[in-house]
Amino acid sequence: MPEYEYFCRHCQLPFTSAMSVKQHDERMAECPVCHQSKEVEKRIAHVYTVTSRKSAAW
Repeated sequence: MPEYEYFCRHCQLPFTSAMSVKQHDERMAECPVCHQSKEVEKRIAHVYTVTSRKSAAW
C-alpha cells in the first residue's frame, strides 16, 4: 500500500498516511494529532519503485 505525505496547517506538522490509491482519490487523510482533515494539504513525495526483475545494463 502506498504511503502519501501530508501537512496539517492547524498543527503545523507533516505526516505520512498509508492508504490505497482509491482511498487517496476519494478523501483527504486525517491528521493523527488533531484528527481533522479540513486543514490537511497533500505534499509531493519521492517515489521508489521496486520490481522483481533486474535492470538491464546498457
